[in-house]
Amino acid sequence: MDQLLNNIKNIPGVVGVAVFRDNGSVAAFDFPPAYDKTQLSQMGLKFQPIKDILPQNERDIIYLCWEYEDLLAFYYPVTGGWVNIISNDKIPMPMFSLTMTAVSIKFPELLAKKEQLLPPSLQGHTPAPVPSPSSHTVPQAKIEELEKLLATYLGPAASVIFKRTAAHLGYLLTDLPGNILKPLLEGVISKVPDNKKDEVNEKVKKYL
Repeated sequence: MDQLLNNIKNIPGVVGVAVFRDNGSVAAFDFPPAYDKTQLSQMGLKFQPIKDILPQNERDIIYLCWEYEDLLAFYYPVTGGWVNIISNDKIPMPMFSLTMTAVSIKFPELLAKKEQLLPPSLQGHTPAPVPSPSSHTVPQAKIEELEKLLATYLGPAASVIFKRTAAHLGYLLTDLPGNILKPLLEGVISKVPDNKKDEVNEKVKKYL
């Protein structure tokens, strides 16, 4: 997977690339250090619904592109997931198209694998130990209260949405660090009807 990431990063202008599976989980990434796994997981949550509404045959769509001032954000669907690429607006599009056509056929087999890959910049290094979240874990009673509150807006699916959102962020609800509660709620509330979002956001403030 790292070779495919390197091929994309070698396109002039590309500053970051992340590969996601169909469920929105991060499969691999090579982004600047300012972007951590949690932020990229939130990206997966935002883009995952796009996968659901696109044609099932990825050949029906080449890629989507958004322009943000002098940056471009690409969404490139592949079988089993998709690739998000951030570049400047000087990226040579012919080279981009040729490279993505060449590498995209190799992603499906790699995305079928379960392991989470480190970015190339960290490969060969021992990851720093993750601090125990025991003293910062969100109490289950609070999770249950929030599920009950959101069930008013999402119905019986609320508990499933909570579990799925936590999984996209890389955590279990039974072992959720306190600093992940806010992105978890943002992901869940994104499923609430637009005319109720402000109301829900106001109600969950006391839990943050």
